[in-house]
Amino acid sequence: MAKITADSKYMELLNKYPLLKRDLSQKNWKFEFLVTPMGKISLWEANLEEVSKHAELSVDETVTLFQDLVDSY
Repeated sequence: MAKITADSKYMELLNKYPLLKRDLSQKNWKFEFLVTPMGKISLWEANLEEVSKHAELSVDETVTLFQDLVDSY
Protein backbone atom coordinates (compact mmCIF):
# COMPACT_ATOMS: atom_id res chain seq x y z
CA MET A 1 0.00 0.00 0.00
CA ALA A 2 1.50 3.31 -1.09
CA LYS A 3 1.49 6.37 1.14
CA ILE A 4 0.14 9.32 -0.85
CA THR A 5 1.17 12.82 0.23
CA ALA A 6 0.93 16.36 -1.14
CA ASP A 7 4.46 15.85 -2.50
CA SER A 8 3.56 12.71 -4.47
CA LYS A 9 4.17 13.18 -8.18
CA TYR A 10 1.01 13.14 -10.28
CA MET A 11 2.48 11.42 -13.36
CA GLU A 12 4.31 8.82 -11.28
CA LEU A 13 0.98 7.86 -9.70
CA LEU A 14 -0.77 7.70 -13.08
CA ASN A 15 2.01 5.52 -14.46
CA LYS A 16 2.03 3.21 -11.44
CA TYR A 17 -1.78 3.01 -11.18
CA PRO A 18 -3.22 3.26 -14.73
CA LEU A 19 -6.80 2.92 -13.47
CA LEU A 20 -6.46 6.34 -11.83
CA LYS A 21 -6.94 7.93 -15.26
CA ARG A 22 -10.43 6.51 -15.46
CA ASP A 23 -11.39 6.59 -11.80
CA LEU A 24 -10.38 10.18 -11.05
CA SER A 25 -12.80 11.65 -13.56
CA GLN A 26 -15.54 9.28 -12.40
CA LYS A 27 -15.10 10.36 -8.77
CA ASN A 28 -14.85 14.08 -9.50
CA TRP A 29 -15.54 15.78 -12.84
CA LYS A 30 -12.85 18.39 -12.08
CA PHE A 31 -10.24 15.75 -12.91
CA GLU A 32 -11.44 15.30 -16.50
CA PHE A 33 -8.96 17.92 -17.78
CA LEU A 34 -6.10 16.41 -15.80
CA VAL A 35 -6.29 13.08 -17.59
CA THR A 36 -6.36 14.57 -21.10
CA PRO A 37 -3.11 14.70 -23.10
CA MET A 38 -2.91 18.49 -22.58
CA GLY A 39 -3.54 18.13 -18.87
CA LYS A 40 -0.85 15.50 -18.52
CA ILE A 41 1.64 17.65 -20.42
CA SER A 42 0.92 20.74 -18.33
CA LEU A 43 1.22 18.74 -15.10
CA TRP A 44 4.13 16.47 -16.09
CA GLU A 45 6.27 17.48 -13.09
CA ALA A 46 3.41 18.45 -10.76
CA ASN A 47 2.86 17.08 -7.30
CA LEU A 48 -0.58 16.63 -5.77
CA GLU A 49 -0.46 20.05 -4.16
CA GLU A 50 -0.26 21.62 -7.64
CA VAL A 51 -2.87 19.23 -9.01
CA SER A 52 -5.28 20.27 -6.26
CA LYS A 53 -5.10 23.88 -7.48
CA HIS A 54 -6.04 22.84 -11.02
CA ALA A 55 -8.87 20.66 -9.70
CA GLU A 56 -10.04 23.46 -7.40
CA LEU A 57 -9.94 21.18 -4.37
CA SER A 58 -8.09 21.44 -1.09
CA VAL A 59 -4.80 19.59 -0.86
CA ASP A 60 -6.29 17.32 1.79
CA GLU A 61 -9.28 16.45 -0.43
CA THR A 62 -6.99 15.65 -3.34
CA VAL A 63 -4.61 13.51 -1.28
CA THR A 64 -7.54 11.65 0.29
CA LEU A 65 -9.12 11.00 -3.10
CA PHE A 66 -5.87 9.62 -4.52
CA GLN A 67 -5.18 7.57 -1.38
CA ASP A 68 -8.67 6.06 -1.38
CA LEU A 69 -8.43 5.12 -5.05
CA VAL A 70 -4.94 3.62 -4.72
CA ASP A 71 -6.02 1.66 -1.63
CA SER A 72 -8.91 0.19 -3.62
CA TYR A 73 -6.61 -1.41 -6.23
